Amino acid sequence: MAVDHEDDIKDEKNPRPLDEDDIALLKTYGLGPYSTSIKKAEKEVKEMVKKINDLCGIKESDTGLAAPSQWDIVSDKQMMQEEQPLQVARCTKIINPNSEDAKYVINVKQIAKFVVGLGDKVSPTDIEEGMRVGVDRNKYQIQIPLPPKIDSSVTMNL
Repeated sequence: MAVDHEDDIKDEKNPRPLDEDDIALLKTYGLGPYSTSIKKAEKEVKEMVKKINDLCGIKESDTGLAAPSQWDIVSDKQMMQEEQPLQVARCTKIINPNSEDAKYVINVKQIAKFVVGLGDKVSPTDIEEGMRVGVDRNKYQIQIPLPPKIDSSVTMNL
């Protein structure tokens, strides 16, 4: 017995190097039976979310919305009550683009087509042909460029 004890002491001072099987065993220490498949699935989900976000091309910062903590709903409601609601139209053509007397042909759905100018808050570089715009209900001046119409059934599934 004393001899065995001496061999154990020698092994502690000069342990044999780990082989590949020992290393593989240590790597699996603490892992459950499904850990590797779960990690693989999580990686695939992350990659798919990244692909979807890249295809959408829209990040939270691109939407122009501030964080909910910065919203001022009371003043927004007051501002909405003071302003007239705008009508949605499509700018179909720009007459004399890049000049002082540029005019815009807009089509207000189910009403008519108008040749109009720009409101005070809009720059000529903001408006392009084929773009959706917000126009006031009196003079039909273009007040704001609008984003492209997005089908809600598509955006709800993201």
